[in-house]
Amino acid sequence: MLGAEIPAFLEACPMAVLVLDAADRVIFVNAEARHLLQLEDQPAGMDIAELMPEWPLFSGVSTAFTSDRSGHRRSYRVQVMKWSAGTETVTAAFLEPVDDERPAGYAAREANLRLRYVIEMLPEAVCVFDANDRYVLWNQKYAELYADIAEHLRPGAAFEDILRTSLAGDKMRERVEDKEAWFSARMQKFRQPVSQEEQQDGRWLRHDDRRTPHGGAIGMRIDITGLKQREDWLRQLFDANPMPMLLCDGESLAILQANQAAVDFYGFQLATLLSKRACDMHVDDELQAFEKILLHLDGDRDARTIWRQTTLDGSERHVLIYVRQLLEGAERRLLLTVADVSDRILAEAEANRLAHHDILTGLPNRMQFYKALEKALASEDREKVIICCLDLDGFKPVNDTFGHAAGDDVLKNVAGRLQIHARGHLVARLGGDEFAILMKGQRGEAIDLAERCIDAFQQPFVINGLAIRLGVSIGIAAADGVDGEALVQEADRALYRAKADGRNTWRMTPLDLPVPKRAKA
Repeated sequence: MLGAEIPAFLEACPMAVLVLDAADRVIFVNAEARHLLQLEDQPAGMDIAELMPEWPLFSGVSTAFTSDRSGHRRSYRVQVMKWSAGTETVTAAFLEPVDDERPAGYAAREANLRLRYVIEMLPEAVCVFDANDRYVLWNQKYAELYADIAEHLRPGAAFEDILRTSLAGDKMRERVEDKEAWFSARMQKFRQPVSQEEQQDGRWLRHDDRRTPHGGAIGMRIDITGLKQREDWLRQLFDANPMPMLLCDGESLAILQANQAAVDFYGFQLATLLSKRACDMHVDDELQAFEKILLHLDGDRDARTIWRQTTLDGSERHVLIYVRQLLEGAERRLLLTVADVSDRILAEAEANRLAHHDILTGLPNRMQFYKALEKALASEDREKVIICCLDLDGFKPVNDTFGHAAGDDVLKNVAGRLQIHARGHLVARLGGDEFAILMKGQRGEAIDLAERCIDAFQQPFVINGLAIRLGVSIGIAAADGVDGEALVQEADRALYRAKADGRNTWRMTPLDLPVPKRAKA
């Protein structure tokens, strides 16, 4: 029923009170009103106009006549208040005689009533104490919050006595090992000018007690169980998150909290990690850039940059960092979530290497050779660009006689010898038994390089205990203003001439120099 939602203090109110529903029907009359209006019981359903012909009155305070059951008219000062009860609006009319029969102390009782009305309307549990720490007022929410002592609450009851009653009972939710120590500490806090604490007794309550200028006190009790549960859930999500997470101060960037995944990832003890700043794990050439981003952050930041960080063992890791800005009052906090992408970066690097290198020998492949050639021809000293095209002499019988596995071993050994004698110049495998060398220098240097490569084949290749002898024919071409493809074709023509002239030798185009005779492979 609607009447069940009417504040309980109205029954004991020293002023006459009538409560009306939305249709202006009387649904409640307190004892003082029944006395003044000569009503024997609750006039349920009575139209207010029968008692107060001038109704409706404006909200606030006004003067109106009322008629009691005997027909006697009397002037009252009427204060109208409204509040919501479920889906309906309830109206209360407080009546105060304005003639000489007004009881002494009525104004004081009215002030008390208004204070009680105010604290009843508050969403928190509230209690008011006098200068001697005795209860003056409390609202219904306070009584409901402390159901174990509600029956002992009365005006004038000492807070100390109520607290001892709660300790002595078996309904107190909070587990107290040393009751006297707990009682002493609680009273000490209560007597301070301002005291705030959080208490757990199966639920979480926030106590806020403040002393008034006259020595009394006002206490507020807020049930924060839901808030604490959410905080606990967030803490568990932080601690149990498999990704490294760091909570940092937004100004100093000092690490305030780190989860276990961060401890495991960086390798530092938690205390050591908490002594660092958010940017300290970055490599030297990236530290200041990351620090600047965090200090000037004006909102959340998604991970767009791959950073390099070092761990305790000195290893370098590639990471993406997601940053969320958190505000705690005037304090700014940064929540960093670190995603380790090192495996991805290494895989991409390996895929890139494989795309540009020969799988068998590890040398740059044809694609990489042409890229390097184009880059060299685009440089200022392009006139010094020279390429050597090399083709093995006598390699086909190796595959036919000893098999492809032996042939692969020979090619890997050939690659190793050519790199040694190329002395830093780019050596590439173009395919099959074809190789190429890219260099910058004079023609004489290219001839020296060709001679060294031919000499490298004087010693046989030992494969599975067998000595395998090979030769190499080399075609040399200098840039002389031609493009990359034309340069390769020139070197190929020179290579064909070297093959035709007896193999295991070199030829150069467009200008041939005297070549010493060499034995055929």
